[in-house]
Amino acid sequence: MKLKINPQVYDDLVDIKASIAEDSPEQAVKVVAKILSDMERLVDFPESGNKLSNKIRFEVKYRYIITYSYASVYYVEDDSVIVTTVLHLARDFSAIKFEDYPSFTIKMKRALSRIQKNQAQKIQLNIDGEIHFIDVRDILYVEVLNHFVTWHTKKGDFRIWGSLKDATDQIDDPNFCMCNRCYLVNLRHVKGLDKNTVRVGDEDLVISRYRRKEFVETLAQFYGNGG
Repeated sequence: MKLKINPQVYDDLVDIKASIAEDSPEQAVKVVAKILSDMERLVDFPESGNKLSNKIRFEVKYRYIITYSYASVYYVEDDSVIVTTVLHLARDFSAIKFEDYPSFTIKMKRALSRIQKNQAQKIQLNIDGEIHFIDVRDILYVEVLNHFVTWHTKKGDFRIWGSLKDATDQIDDPNFCMCNRCYLVNLRHVKGLDKNTVRVGDEDLVISRYRRKEFVETLAQFYGNGG
């Protein structure tokens, strides 16, 4: 079972975080992180949510789970759990616009364009005597294997001798987070989150058990801050 999150959900989380942060920024981050964590549990327990039909009195395929005062609405299709929206329990559920999972590419591009606000930072890589300048925003993720660092970017891969510490020292950007000891992920390019993997660009990267909580919380804070 895979977890797919509608880009609209991230807009919902931004609004939720902003609303709570007026009183408590720390609680805002905690709530958003817990909402995302509860969504991930649906991969193992897809039928655990309440049937939305029982609440709105007409038949729909949707279910919902409750986290604090918020409901995450989703449906199950084939091998996927698809979360469509998050709303406060005080809202009128019958006003939800029920639709199938939208064009992920189009709406995710819209979401990413909204959160990619920070100024460009370039790093310098010396590869076989040739200098390359890489925009940090173009980095998808950094991989370390056998003492080699591979910079996976939108313009291609660059492989040099080094360590992950060398890479983190070069990147002065809070929007990067390690999902395991081998991968440093640019949160701007996260397209989806599964139980044990994160979708970055066209790749599924493993999230280690040790790093999972920190990674999910950092991702939640990233979206909560609007990038």
